[in-house]
Amino acid sequence: MNETKQRRYPADRLKLHTLLEKKKKQLEELQTQVEELQKLVQTADATAINATAALYNVTPEQLSDIMRKLYGDKAEPEPVHTRKRAAAPKNADRISPEKEAVPDENT
Repeated sequence: MNETKQRRYPADRLKLHTLLEKKKKQLEELQTQVEELQKLVQTADATAINATAALYNVTPEQLSDIMRKLYGDKAEPEPVHTRKRAAAPKNADRISPEKEAVPDENT
């Protein structure tokens, strides 16, 4: 039911060339915007790293070593929900009747 509509391009060759040039120009502008955003993201990441290092009173290199020791050589830490947890022993929260201390009324 969700069919994609075919775009209707003009049949005139000159209009097609004009449309192609317009789309190329839009693509170049978008590429420029993407490059600018990449630079801003890199700057923000570097600022965050430096702020974190300053917060803990270490150099960025020392922070890098600490992170490498904690997370290995991964680029990003593993999300919490995918980490495997240590299995809890079965019935760890139950107290077996044999081990439960029952006070004796005669004592």
